[in-house]
Amino acid sequence: MNGFLNVCNLQGVNSHQLLRQVGLDASALVESDRHISAETLCKLLDLAAKESGCSAFGIQMAQNRQTLDFGILGVLMRHQPSLRDMWQSAIQYRKLLNDATAISLEQSGDLSILRFELLIDSQIPQTQSCELVLGVAMRTCQAVLGAAWSPKEVRFMHPPPAEQYQHKQFFGCPVSFNSEFNGMVLRTVDMNATNPAADPELVRYAESVVMPLRAFGDNALLQEVRKNIYLLMPLEQACIERVAEQMHLSTRTLQRQLDHSGTSFSEVLDTVRKNLVLRYMNNSRYSIGQVASLTGYSRQASFTRWFHVNFGMSPRQWRQTRPA
Repeated sequence: MNGFLNVCNLQGVNSHQLLRQVGLDASALVESDRHISAETLCKLLDLAAKESGCSAFGIQMAQNRQTLDFGILGVLMRHQPSLRDMWQSAIQYRKLLNDATAISLEQSGDLSILRFELLIDSQIPQTQSCELVLGVAMRTCQAVLGAAWSPKEVRFMHPPPAEQYQHKQFFGCPVSFNSEFNGMVLRTVDMNATNPAADPELVRYAESVVMPLRAFGDNALLQEVRKNIYLLMPLEQACIERVAEQMHLSTRTLQRQLDHSGTSFSEVLDTVRKNLVLRYMNNSRYSIGQVASLTGYSRQASFTRWFHVNFGMSPRQWRQTRPA
């Protein structure tokens, strides 16, 4: 919620009225440790953007944020040896940072990709929330590399707004929409740059505080599995073995923990797949064959059969029933 009130005032909209429309009260603006659901935040930012007529509401919130205002986790990240170490610590403790956001960091030669997924129903508007997440991510990078730094490229899965000036001005680099992922393309040399504020003593202290908070409960386990499936499915790697590896568990241990939670890997996988399928199917940029590939099917015919079982019609018929 940091920055929400300032942007509402800037845009001349009634923040308290917007909060009431999504079932929140004014205390949500002042209680820094209070958590609200990701779905509620997405709805709130969408309402705020529509009410204000500002298509860059999430970007403006990011501009109003202080770098690394994440409490003790911010201390842990701020004093890592490099930007890469900072993001790896964010990934390691991501369920404490933001339980509804999955983060991955991939390197390919001279470039690195920092990718994000919001783990919410695809029918809930996500444009402003995705832009807020990417905006905060950039501010986080600037904490190490300086306020003048910008990534090589920023990408969003959602369609472009009518006016993109504020997006390009804020990020200072090419901004692509209707992309295959939400995230930033960074130079690997920047990821490996030495952090002038690195302090191993402060890192050890922060780790001693956050480590006890990492205890897994059933809900935390399921959320972690979902996060990894969201990130791995477009890469055609969303199998239990790969997810277990990402969670530093054996396949058998993960199966046992999921059984204890009253579910199975295939059930969680299917739930995530349905959500991602709707997200991609709602974007006409993706052909049905591309949607099949992005959701783990190497053969379109297999995807079509699965789609018919789950949605009662073929993918082509489903698209024909959607408004243009």
